[in-house]
Amino acid sequence: MNTVTLEYKSIQNLEKFIKTNHLNNSESILIQIFTSNNNKQFILTLIDNILVEIPNAKIIGSSTCGEISNKGSLTDSTVISFSTFEKTKIETKLCTYNESSFTTGQDLIKEFDHTNKNLKLMISFTDGLNTNGEEYLKGISSINDDIIISGGMAGDNSKFEETFVFTQDEITSKGAVGAAFFNKDLNIHTDYSFNWETVGKKHIIEKSEKNRVYKINGMTTVEFYQYYLGEDMGRLLPAIGIEFPLVIKRDGLNIARAVLSKHDDGSLSFAGNIEEGSEVQFGHGDVQMIINKGLDSVKKLIDNPIESIFIYSCMARRSLLEKDINLEILPLKELAPISGFFTYGEFFHNCTNNSCNNQLLNQTMTMLAISEHDKKIEKITPNIFSDNPKEVDDISLHRTQALSILIEKTTKELEELNKNLEDRIEQEVTKNLEKDAMLQVVQTQAQLGEMLEMIIHQWRQPLSAITTSATSTQVYQETGLLTDDILNETLNNILSYSNHLNTTIEDFRDLFQVNNAIRNISLIELIEKSLTIITPVLKTESIELIKEFDSDAKVSVPVGLVMQVLLNIVKNGVDILLEQKIEKPIIKLKTYIKKDRIVIKIMDNGGGVPKDILPKIFNKRFTTKGETHGTGIGLDMSKKIIENKLAGRLTVNNVKEWAVFNIKIPI
Repeated sequence: MNTVTLEYKSIQNLEKFIKTNHLNNSESILIQIFTSNNNKQFILTLIDNILVEIPNAKIIGSSTCGEISNKGSLTDSTVISFSTFEKTKIETKLCTYNESSFTTGQDLIKEFDHTNKNLKLMISFTDGLNTNGEEYLKGISSINDDIIISGGMAGDNSKFEETFVFTQDEITSKGAVGAAFFNKDLNIHTDYSFNWETVGKKHIIEKSEKNRVYKINGMTTVEFYQYYLGEDMGRLLPAIGIEFPLVIKRDGLNIARAVLSKHDDGSLSFAGNIEEGSEVQFGHGDVQMIINKGLDSVKKLIDNPIESIFIYSCMARRSLLEKDINLEILPLKELAPISGFFTYGEFFHNCTNNSCNNQLLNQTMTMLAISEHDKKIEKITPNIFSDNPKEVDDISLHRTQALSILIEKTTKELEELNKNLEDRIEQEVTKNLEKDAMLQVVQTQAQLGEMLEMIIHQWRQPLSAITTSATSTQVYQETGLLTDDILNETLNNILSYSNHLNTTIEDFRDLFQVNNAIRNISLIELIEKSLTIITPVLKTESIELIKEFDSDAKVSVPVGLVMQVLLNIVKNGVDILLEQKIEKPIIKLKTYIKKDRIVIKIMDNGGGVPKDILPKIFNKRFTTKGETHGTGIGLDMSKKIIENKLAGRLTVNNVKEWAVFNIKIPI
């Protein structure tokens, strides 16, 4: 077996290449075409030109997000890989999308003599936007579960508009192609490199149908991406989504699922299935791990018989590493000729615990090394080790010596890459810290705004009463009707209102105290201090307040912070009652002791928390209110105060038409 690769420029350089390498004399030849020129007529013309020179050629090809040759990573090019065989029969077939991705896989494998014991390998490409790669592979395995599958899903330079796959006979934007290898003695070695780090907490898939995900953590999938990765994600999806896949663990592998398309209902379709109930985390590329894994792949492959290496790698790796992707790819060319393309999903034959299966991967570089002979690599011509390849053209190194030189050279390049990466990370961290500081200012201003609104409600009535008392005294005096009894009553009222104002000043001072020192205070006193601030709002809006206090235990708490929590929750209830226009609005507070905890329940009859909102009601940036009604931070801050400062719990549930917030604090 032998593989040679051409970067196609013109019909002339194609004809010259074929003649120079005597390819038109080959009886068994597989040609793989990887092209960024996503033009149907260009592809068909290219196929015709090849068949004029090599009429018996078996061809499969794909549109791409970048191409791979012995030069490394290429863009805006067309790479043609010619593999000639001595002992292997090659057949190629195309199958258009039929009913489902599963049946497409079944139909394609049936096109071959799938019961033939010599059938060992199939290189397959599918369109990148319509096919569910995981279901496609399951369809093949349902007919033949012994065959090794390699290849991937077509790309279109991250445009996500239309992709093509083709054979020497047909082309399609909705379907799959395959090249079947009939040779039971063919030596095959597969490997893959992932090393996409998982970041953040685990999230539960709440609603999905195969590869279409509707709900995560109570949010639509688009909202989920926007919430964790920024508002711009909604505009940049699906293209940016392939760089931030969801990662799940299956059969001992971390498997990423990349976004393929966005739907009007806020759902996203991924390259493969994500089942309901699955735990997922965001993934992001680790440059150093990726490069180091590339060297590990060389170490593994060097002990195998290899005549050709085909690489099917995710476009996200090229996007992350840019020109440094060659640090991962080029070491492999020292073992054998390389060719391939950057995909929207990779097919990998995985063997663990004495069982093998074909899986769809994302964000990976998959490698297929094949040979018709059993002889292992002994000598390597180290062209990559010199800036002047002519100086080493006649040098052959033992494989262990060559590998040592290769590792040393790549390590130096990696150190320089890491230095540049560290600078970029430091810049991004600085930007994020500035953003967090600005967010904190906005949050504080929003909360102060709500508190000031309560102060206005609290002070308006007593100030108005003081003004009225003083004015009436003036009138009585001017009309000669002022008596000692009237004057004493008026002065007593003014003193009473003034004392009330003084009390509320103390309550607000507790609310806004800076040091948040722990104080020992009666539970009822703590609640009443909080209610004093908001009671005028309740009266103004005709909201009934019901208090059922079964416990007046002493609590040691940061009074101001707990007052903020109680006010945040009650104020949230007021907003809901007014928004829903409840005919007889009620807010109810209950206290009791359960085991070793004090329980405070704050309830409103505003219809309960909608089911789609319930899981995300404590999220930092979630709000159902407009810009003039707060920022949605109150409940998030409340939860942090109770759980981080007091080692308690803050939860919410619905009881019929009541929303119930439960605060549990250790005694």
